[in-house]
Amino acid sequence: MKSRTAAQKWHKPPAQKAMEGKPPANKPALHVVAEALGIDLGDDILVTSAPRFPVEVVLALGKALGYLDRSGRIVEEIANKGRGRWLPVEPTIDPASGRRRVYTNHLAAKLGVKNSSIEMALHRGHFTDSDGTDEIGRVFWWVPTANKILKDKNIGDRF
Repeated sequence: MKSRTAAQKWHKPPAQKAMEGKPPANKPALHVVAEALGIDLGDDILVTSAPRFPVEVVLALGKALGYLDRSGRIVEEIANKGRGRWLPVEPTIDPASGRRRVYTNHLAAKLGVKNSSIEMALHRGHFTDSDGTDEIGRVFWWVPTANKILKDKNIGDRF
């Protein structure tokens, strides 16, 4: 990683839209992963500007976001990616359950459509609802759900 910007984003609470002393709606990604793994970070990590997270938390987040493959190695295809909420090259691994998650780009490739087609169909309610959102808000489907979508469309190539 060239800068600390992404890492700081994963450590700090997301910006609040409404003030009034309300707590953030979502926890920072590194904290969500630590909680999913059952690792107590301690209160002092929230106040430091240079936190040191346990290696297993950082690796799990890297796999969950798609920066790292199953073995913990950086995914070469994204090494020089630009900014934005890119979609992972391969299905990611949920830190809490270890289950694989499939994103719109994976389904689009198997269905032979554009990502935007799936996003629009989702928005209009004409596509199978996603199973959830990941640590940075990207929608995903568990592999069994994605395989059912493919089966319903008579596509034999599965995840």
